[in-house]
Amino acid sequence: MLFREMKKRELDSNNPSKITKWLNNQSSKSFVKLHEALMLVKNNNIMAKEGYMYNLRHMLIQTIQNGTDIEIVVKICNLIEKSPNLTIIHENLKHLIHQVNQLNNSRERHMPTETLTGNFWPNYFRPPHVDPFQPFNIRPTQQPNTSVWPNILQPTNLNSAPGLPHFRMECFGYNHLEMIAKTDRATTLEDPQSLDNLTILDQEMDGAVAKWLHYLKLHKYQWFFNSLSYLEIEFIDDFIAKVNKNSITKGAQKKICLSTKTLRDRSQKLNNLLLALDLEVTPNELCEFMSYMQNILHYPIPNKNCVVGDQLQQEIVLVMEKLLNQLLEKLGKIRSLAAQSLLGMSINKYLECTLLILGNQTFMKQQIDKTSMFAETLKCRVHRIPRNFN
Repeated sequence: MLFREMKKRELDSNNPSKITKWLNNQSSKSFVKLHEALMLVKNNNIMAKEGYMYNLRHMLIQTIQNGTDIEIVVKICNLIEKSPNLTIIHENLKHLIHQVNQLNNSRERHMPTETLTGNFWPNYFRPPHVDPFQPFNIRPTQQPNTSVWPNILQPTNLNSAPGLPHFRMECFGYNHLEMIAKTDRATTLEDPQSLDNLTILDQEMDGAVAKWLHYLKLHKYQWFFNSLSYLEIEFIDDFIAKVNKNSITKGAQKKICLSTKTLRDRSQKLNNLLLALDLEVTPNELCEFMSYMQNILHYPIPNKNCVVGDQLQQEIVLVMEKLLNQLLEKLGKIRSLAAQSLLGMSINKYLECTLLILGNQTFMKQQIDKTSMFAETLKCRVHRIPRNFN
């Protein structure tokens, strides 16, 4: 019974329609449910996170303006800051969370000493950290929703995973990412003699390849890929001639060959997608196209040390534009949207694709800007459609 109840709560916490329903309900437990739902929301459920972000933004603004529900809001803020599944929410709302924390600190400084005594650890010097994973039950002040959107989606994969190289990136203004190009390289693409001895380490592709291998669960073979150039990786064949046959298991060899074939065929596949998206596409086909893009964007994109120009990035952005047009066309033909429908799943996958593009340093600023506009256009369109889960 307990497992069944927890499973039901997890499903409810990832259902955008039910989220909207109980957040709009005048209930004394709405903040309690919000806290619990944020703990249970899945990392890849972007539609659900958008629903939470919409309400959280209003809640934070209301608290900053009126000072209401400060304790309960601080607890939710702490959860958002600590939970890795809520990184995208934290990135979009961190300026408001910072203001709430400042408000709370100012409030505590002005409280009488006798009211603070019970809030200290036994050593009476260090204040306790609020545990965001402990339940609470405080009556909130329910406020009406207002439509406030962030200017841009913030990528969730800018922080390096443990054990992975960190990509060198800088913020361009507040919202854009720009690759830091190193100009002090001894070898260039104009020197064909030097290309024979290049590896992905020389080409500064080891970080991108490492993330790809982690995605494929082949990271234990990083040593093998580090000895190859990007072009050699693309053209690995079934024999894997550079490797002792005892060094890599047969299962891993097969997976490496299939994955590098996917990498090798990527450009042709994107061209085929561009042609297919000019025709009428069924919801089933559209979902399959989204799955392909969601997968292929985890694959390394060659940088300026491997290829000249950004043809591949241009093709990807063009595919994303055509996919958006297909989504908008299909959204215009429905009266309500279900998250678990083919169209709902396609929207989730599309938004995840935009995050992968925004977090990839090989895309140019104008391509980042265009992708951000695609994401915002889709989110605004989705929020104008009733979502029915009955």
